[in-house]
Amino acid sequence: MINKFEKIHVKKNILLGNIKKKVSKNNLIIEFEDDNNINTEILDFFNSHMKKSKKSIVIVSNTLKNDRYLFSVVPTFQEAKDIVEIEEIERLINEE
Repeated sequence: MINKFEKIHVKKNILLGNIKKKVSKNNLIIEFEDDNNINTEILDFFNSHMKKSKKSIVIVSNTLKNDRYLFSVVPTFQEAKDIVEIEEIERLINEE
């Protein structure tokens, strides 16, 4: 099992600059304290970061609809871990 991810909990009303400090070069699983009111600037940042880093970003949310972003949105943390693992395996296969 591949466990190469960092979990980030995004608090309500956090500034984008504070999120940028938390982001690493690992796969990311993001959980929002309030997923009913997510700032699109933050989502745009995660989308851009995913393009640059070529790593997985998965957001855990029951309310967010993803129709324009590269990252995945799933309802549970376990599903987020599964997505990261599947995408890591896909990247390994594509390297060969």
